Amino acid sequence: MSGPLQGLKIFDMTHAALGPWGIMLLAAMGANVIKVEIPQGDGIRRMKPRYRDLAAVYMHCNLGKKGIYLDLKSKEGKKAARELLKDADVFAENLKFGAVDRLEFGYRDAIKLNPNLVYGNFPGWGSSGPLSHRGSTDPMAQAFSGAVSITGERGGRGEFNRWYGLHDFSASSFVAVSILLGLLYRERVGCGVRVENAQMASSVAIQTTRIAEFLATGKNVPCMGSATTTTVPHRAFQCLDKRWLAVGVISDRQWKSLCKAIVSRQLQSDMRFATNYGRVKHRDELENRLQEVFAAKPARWWVIQLRKFKVPVSLFYDYEAVPELEQVKANRYIVKLKYPKVGTLPFGNIPFQYSKTPVALKPGPWPGQDTERVLKDGWGHGPTLSKGYFGPSGSTEKGVLNGITVVDMTQGLTGPYSSLLLADAGAKVIKIEPPDGDYGRHFGPPFVGEVSAVFFHLNRNKKGVRLDTRKEADRQYMLKILKDTDVFIEDEGQSRMKRLGLSYKDIEKINPGLIYCSISPYGTKGPLRNDPASELTVQAMSDFLGHLGVAGEEPIRLGPDMASLGTSLYAIIGILGGLYHKWRTGEGQQITVSLLATMIHQRGINWASIIDPDEWAGFYCEGYTKPQSYGYKTADQPVSIASMHDLGEFHEFMKALNMEHLVNKPIFQCNPNDLLGWMGAGDTHIQLQSVFEEGFQKWSSSELLDILDKFGGFGAPVNTYQELFRHPQMGALDMVREINGRSLGKVKCVVAPWNIGEIPKPKPLRYISPF
Repeated sequence: MSGPLQGLKIFDMTHAALGPWGIMLLAAMGANVIKVEIPQGDGIRRMKPRYRDLAAVYMHCNLGKKGIYLDLKSKEGKKAARELLKDADVFAENLKFGAVDRLEFGYRDAIKLNPNLVYGNFPGWGSSGPLSHRGSTDPMAQAFSGAVSITGERGGRGEFNRWYGLHDFSASSFVAVSILLGLLYRERVGCGVRVENAQMASSVAIQTTRIAEFLATGKNVPCMGSATTTTVPHRAFQCLDKRWLAVGVISDRQWKSLCKAIVSRQLQSDMRFATNYGRVKHRDELENRLQEVFAAKPARWWVIQLRKFKVPVSLFYDYEAVPELEQVKANRYIVKLKYPKVGTLPFGNIPFQYSKTPVALKPGPWPGQDTERVLKDGWGHGPTLSKGYFGPSGSTEKGVLNGITVVDMTQGLTGPYSSLLLADAGAKVIKIEPPDGDYGRHFGPPFVGEVSAVFFHLNRNKKGVRLDTRKEADRQYMLKILKDTDVFIEDEGQSRMKRLGLSYKDIEKINPGLIYCSISPYGTKGPLRNDPASELTVQAMSDFLGHLGVAGEEPIRLGPDMASLGTSLYAIIGILGGLYHKWRTGEGQQITVSLLATMIHQRGINWASIIDPDEWAGFYCEGYTKPQSYGYKTADQPVSIASMHDLGEFHEFMKALNMEHLVNKPIFQCNPNDLLGWMGAGDTHIQLQSVFEEGFQKWSSSELLDILDKFGGFGAPVNTYQELFRHPQMGALDMVREINGRSLGKVKCVVAPWNIGEIPKPKPLRYISPF
């Protein structure tokens, strides 16, 4: 059996990266996907780098799909599309809001053709608000959501990740989540539904841990270089051989282990450093003392010593080294596929796997290659797995997952955010904490009451139970809970769970319908299968820091916790796919996912891009060598601008800014794509940035972006969190709710970004703590 979505039919009218990447995940899960392109083709296919003039990003975003051309403005094209939609399960589009209605394929039109259709709408900015009509790209999402403002040199300016795509792909995970929730709604209610998820909302949601700090204080989160605000030591240190070492201590137990590994009784006995709060408070002194220690020996020595004592650690690997790592090979995190007309290329593998319905990447189409066959045979004849309905009953007013029980036996970030999203979808979540509590309680500052703001936000809408699974009575109580549980999430590792009698094989005997999700740092195979990790060590190991900062200087981490929360999203996709299969067949199964697999997959296009492209061009290749990017200066705050394509509109734009005297200069005599914005080939747009900024600084960011919008361009302000939450478009995204914290007063928090039919946004409730 291949994939939990086998038999599902998806009409994919998404374009660029965000929508296609999300649908690609569903194709890998077994769905029958038809990618529909207009005759001119998806614009992303022309991006660089390319193979035989086809973009590597197009290939990765459309793996496992059939490709057809349809002119949806023609009578024949509309007719063909309608015939396909009559038998489809899902219709997905991410055009500018309102564009699909003008083509007569909006929700009302589609649902008349097929009342059982799950209609997925994924615009850049949402369906309302002052910016809803504008286009969106990954750099726009980085800028507007505040991600740029928290990524950069310590105490310095926020900078862009020069490898564009990460926010597209994390938002794509939310696309997949939204569609799966829509499918579960249909299974439960018996009719179709509209689901919506805006890219900007997703880019805010993936920063929940950082935004939690802001909402607790109202103060902007600073750039920290390779460090982070909430845990210490959790940064890069330079060693004797001038190599940088990622050290990621995230609990007090790991701090004691670090002291043993570096043989420092003095540090271990210093009570100022005994707790994470103390280490954060005395950050500078502690980091300086550790830097002296690490500078005394080469990096390889410290990797060996720290791994002996189970301290999260990694060297910083580049794009050539990552595919050769034994851990990557052992878990098949990069797979080779033979793409039509191109040949064999490596791609980042799907980061989650099922025990009974395995998922797999398959080659995608050459653009339009299946047009004739699909127009003749339609969807073809695929298997159907439904044996009835085995899901919960009752109202969905509290969410699609109302009636589902989730047991969460995880700590820190990844598992708790996974169960939080399930709670936001209506599930009842029971959180199991060890006797000394989830170590995430001690992240911070800032604090909300007696716990870190991060812990407070990630564990709302849950009920806590304190158990010591080393004790027989507590273990038996755990087994009693799991006997009637729908979803179980653990990050202890199957070796330890087996010793406790709580492994998947143990629990399957008493609850064969259970969806059992195991989250690991590096995967279930390879030399690091039992080693701990941290956000920084996984970023370092997967080459995500190669497009930030300056080569040779202290590495700069991605400010948002993209490895930790990105893995949460893949875990949720796996869980919802498992539930969809279970609701149709009654069968449970185990799902495995890891942080390293997540980052390797998010980076998946890169592995294909650097083999032997037509030319060494495009941000996947050139991001390593281009200078730091901060956006364009204006009179108030920087802006991110996408390239302008039309030369006439570019000249009108320059005229409106009183800069028309520049357009006749020799350097301006080229395609406007290469002059302005982030997609320019070569260095022309970099050389011209100061020239543009001289004129841009006469205008406010909003004035400049309005003028840009008038002449066919689009962009976004580079927001701090304070600017983000003041912006009216953030209000239109409707993601902020208040928890009545009793003695704490009202505490603001960010809720899930999706909208499923008429189901209201969840009411956030304070965590019911066992302590």
